[in-house]
Amino acid sequence: MKITREYFRLFTKMMLSNKVAFVWYLLFPLIAFFIFNYQWFTQGPEINEFYIQTSVFVSYIIFVMSIDVTTNLISLRESGFFKMFKFISGSKYPIIWGKALNQIGFLFLTILLFSLITGVIFLDSFGQVALFLAVSLTSCILGSVMVILLTLILMLLPVRQESLNAVISMSLLVMFFLSAKGLAYTTEYGLYLVFINPMEYVRNLTFLIAEWFIDSPFPHLSLINMSFITLCYVTCGLIALKFVKVISRTHRT
Repeated sequence: MKITREYFRLFTKMMLSNKVAFVWYLLFPLIAFFIFNYQWFTQGPEINEFYIQTSVFVSYIIFVMSIDVTTNLISLRESGFFKMFKFISGSKYPIIWGKALNQIGFLFLTILLFSLITGVIFLDSFGQVALFLAVSLTSCILGSVMVILLTLILMLLPVRQESLNAVISMSLLVMFFLSAKGLAYTTEYGLYLVFINPMEYVRNLTFLIAEWFIDSPFPHLSLINMSFITLCYVTCGLIALKFVKVISRTHRT
């Protein structure tokens, strides 16, 4: 645990040295949200509509910041630092957990700021803002852990970070579009769409949590289907943790 804490501190210092990226994770979704929902400045939204629209951007933030754990670890592996850190600490697990906890911490702060700003502007009472914060932050913690576990499986692929980043960038727009259109609730292939789209998984998770908190219906997969997908994500993560290598197969380090 002490070694994990030290890696958490190291990765926190590294992230603080790149403040522009952290700010961009917040500003881009926030600006896009205001543009897509500009009409709310003249006529406020219904509470259900507010949750449905914000869930798209909350899930986007959670996904892009969670997958950074894998891409950063791949970068460390290609540069030889993953191997060096493992030699120093004696295990690869403190490195992985330290990076994951560091990313979840910054993600928690980003979701807190996004939810607080949008909630204060568009919701009618302090109680509604508090409930929205509770839903968003709970979804942030649970969703980020699941997405991190799932995306760790990418470390088993013989692919360079540059190539992986290009694929992620191209896929991100498709996943965002599919999630925003709500195709998982209007077709018979909803289970498969949620399974292959972590962004849609997080959105469904957010709706489940919102139903528990505010006792209002939202469109989402059943609890059984969500539990099955969650089990698959956890299984992928456990497999990746066991078999991930500290030496890159695409770079000689």
